[in-house]
Amino acid sequence: MCGIFGSIGKNWNLGVIRALTIQNENRGSDSLGFFDSSGKMIKSACTPSDGLRQKNISCWLERSKAETWFVAGHTRLATRGAVNRRNSHPFRFGRIIGSHNGVIDAPVGYVVDSQYLFDTLAKAKGDYNEAWKSICGYWAVSYFDGNYFYLQVHHGELSYCQYRGCWYYSSSAKHLESCVGHNTTIKQLSEGETLRFSSDGTVETLLPFVSNSPEYWGKKYGCSNQSDWWDANKANRTVKWDTNHNYDNTNVKEFDADWREAWASYTGGTNDTDDMQRG
Repeated sequence: MCGIFGSIGKNWNLGVIRALTIQNENRGSDSLGFFDSSGKMIKSACTPSDGLRQKNISCWLERSKAETWFVAGHTRLATRGAVNRRNSHPFRFGRIIGSHNGVIDAPVGYVVDSQYLFDTLAKAKGDYNEAWKSICGYWAVSYFDGNYFYLQVHHGELSYCQYRGCWYYSSSAKHLESCVGHNTTIKQLSEGETLRFSSDGTVETLLPFVSNSPEYWGKKYGCSNQSDWWDANKANRTVKWDTNHNYDNTNVKEFDADWREAWASYTGGTNDTDDMQRG
């Protein structure tokens, strides 16, 4: 579980972005990254709160505040790929630059599973229904194609709201409520919903994303959804995960309480976390 957050609008508030960064640290504490409408990005393989204290990130955000019409942040909880700057979000492929929260069944050759999403999107020239129709996994994504900024969910969660002339979004509605106030109307993207934002303030709801593959791990493991796969492989699920993704078991970390709670919601309410580990 990672966190994605940001703001769209020419007068976005830097204080709110810093607050959303801290809120999203409970979803991902391995690294911090940002990108904006200039096409520039910055990454740091450290806890988000430590990253905010770094001079280069502070200067980058101040420059972005002055010059750009959106800023997009990401806090990473590593699932595939070591914790380092190169493996931190965002990722750039061609004209596409983006960040992802979720898990993707990516082919061998992608160090981080999220890279597969944006590489296929670039190859499909931005046609997400063509690019992602057969990808097995779940996500909430934010990405930029050089002209427009997009938000989309597929079996994921992402909330957004308007506040003082700008749009703000985050992985949790509670994040937004705590950062912009409870009087703000907060909405949640529905399954497949895709929003496109432009520099002139226009917001469009595009055709929804429609997956051709079974939910979650069904395509690869023959189950109807991820919850069934999880239950069917209770005895050896960690072994399967490590075998398929070549993880090093010598350096695993235990999930924190927030991730345990989130995982329970993804698996239909189960919360048996004895062997929940990540690489």
